Amino acid sequence: MKRRLVAFLSSLILALATGQPARAELTEYQLKAVFLLNFARYVEWPQDKLPDGAAIELCVLGRDPFGGALAAIDGKQAQGHVVRVRLLPLPEQAEACHLVFLAGSEERRMGAALRALGELPVLTVSDIDGFAEAGGGIGFAMVDDRVRFDVNARALDESGLKASAQLMKIARTVIGLGGAR
Repeated sequence: MKRRLVAFLSSLILALATGQPARAELTEYQLKAVFLLNFARYVEWPQDKLPDGAAIELCVLGRDPFGGALAAIDGKQAQGHVVRVRLLPLPEQAEACHLVFLAGSEERRMGAALRALGELPVLTVSDIDGFAEAGGGIGFAMVDDRVRFDVNARALDESGLKASAQLMKIARTVIGLGGAR
């Protein structure tokens, strides 16, 4: 039942976010780009980090694995804010970002990047194995050829971010809510 609900919600989110039919064949990174847009829609930042009228800066740290997939979400709306996508060469430049995707090319520097972002109100996301367990905000995982994600509630809380109950509900695993579920 839960698997069907997740599949349905994923298809619905995908169709709404891209304007494409839910049955369209999408690549892994096209799906992950849609998930990033929806993370921006279902995570709240402190008012001083994301004031009214400001754009949500979605940044990619490292070699961009998305190809042109992020171009499809650049300029979309999330919580009344325009989403802007940009590439970053250094984690120190991520301070102005709201959501940072750490590419697989950053695996060796993942710990340093997470320390650099520390307690800043920045949502960190990656598909590096063990990312959420290592202190990242949201970690992607491929399960049975499906894109899934784990949420580190403790990391979000330490960054001053709040994930919606709906996002937490469809996560594969939630870390830091009195133990993983």
